[in-house]
Amino acid sequence: MTDLDPTASRRRFGSRKIILIVLAGLAIFGVALFFILKSALGPVIDAGEAFMAALRDRNDTQAYAAAAPDLQQRLGSVGGLTVTVDNYRPSQWSWSTRSVRNGIGDLSGSVTYQGGNGGTAELRLSKVDGVWRITAFRFN
Repeated sequence: MTDLDPTASRRRFGSRKIILIVLAGLAIFGVALFFILKSALGPVIDAGEAFMAALRDRNDTQAYAAAAPDLQQRLGSVGGLTVTVDNYRPSQWSWSTRSVRNGIGDLSGSVTYQGGNGGTAELRLSKVDGVWRITAFRFN
């Protein structure tokens, strides 16, 4: 004998199941979006972190090497970088804005300098020979 009740199929696929399916779909979408953004932004963030860590550790040679050739030319030498950042040695930083558009990466956020003062840090990066390099920076 068959079930002639038209609501029987709706009961088997109730509102709880629909809500769970929608939530699972949103979770899967969120995880996928996270990994897509991480793969796009990860190398930019890593390059910015390496630059800031080199400045913090007073490894100006490493920081200079992280700069794009155009920025290196503007700085003149490792000594030029040292003079430029000497009053702005970061001790801690946090990126509040991270983006990559048209092959240009931007990082900006808050920074605490080694003297204890706070401010903002902004880095601009571009790919040079397949490696993300600092093309400009500003500390306030």
